[in-house]
Amino acid sequence: MGSPPAANEAGAREPSLPAAGFHHGDAQGSPNPPLTGVAVPESRWSRSAATLPAFLLLAGMTVMPARSSAQTPPDHTAFTEVLARIVEGPRVDYRGLGENRAPLDRYLESLGATSPERLAQASRNDQLAFWINAYNACMLRLVSDHYPIERGRTGFFGALRNRVAGYPDNSPWQIRDVFSRTHCHIAGARRSQDEIEHEIIRPGFEDPRIHFAVNCAAISCPILWPDAYRGSDLDAQLDRAVINLIATPQHFRLERGSPATLHLNKVLDWYSGDFGGEEGLKAFFAGYLSGGDAELLLRSDTRVQFFEYDWTLNDVER
Repeated sequence: MGSPPAANEAGAREPSLPAAGFHHGDAQGSPNPPLTGVAVPESRWSRSAATLPAFLLLAGMTVMPARSSAQTPPDHTAFTEVLARIVEGPRVDYRGLGENRAPLDRYLESLGATSPERLAQASRNDQLAFWINAYNACMLRLVSDHYPIERGRTGFFGALRNRVAGYPDNSPWQIRDVFSRTHCHIAGARRSQDEIEHEIIRPGFEDPRIHFAVNCAAISCPILWPDAYRGSDLDAQLDRAVINLIATPQHFRLERGSPATLHLNKVLDWYSGDFGGEEGLKAFFAGYLSGGDAELLLRSDTRVQFFEYDWTLNDVER
């Protein structure tokens, strides 16, 4: 989740989850036991390359369906090595990243040197993994360039906006033009976070699970994982990200009552249109739940509410 588009309590219960063999961190970053008891739904979102439009002109580049001899974009192993070193549960060690920035910079150089033509010949999943990783890597470098983040670096109007919005002193919003600046050279052009997310990923791939994968460096953003996204495993990785959010009470809580209430991360309010509105959100999450919880979500009288969004930097606690 990047910038918003222009634009356990009493009665709460843990949802029944489908089986997934991964660990997730709690709010403090300590590991929890693996989830058990859920069948991850067959992906409804992955489109074959053949069903992609013949071409989509997105921010000056052509996104093409893969040819029969699909080429592979840059390997993302180097990014996994960076992430494995700095991701600690739901937090990121930005100080540690700054002390050894060279691997991230080299990885971004490889993304920048990737030609749009080469990328267009890759599979649909390889292309999407490329852009998700590009968004996350660019965001990491942008925060690192301004770390430690402090109030007073955004200019008069930025400072006024931040004050009115109540953004914390160490929020990513304290970086001037954080989402709109063209700061990162990817696939042959300088791009902004907003361009990658809103002009390339969302309209080009139409998979709402990306909102659980792109990380805007805030506490309330769905977490950054310690491994890069890979085309070969992309559906499983995106489903993992959805299930992890469901398992985190700060992001997802199903509350029984008359009527029942589904509490969700505010990201899903900002981008509810990508899911088909509130009813679409309920149907989306019902596909990841089982038994009575799925039935409860699909009731017409089940309400949807959204948590307040915490824009504090997702830095490790020091």
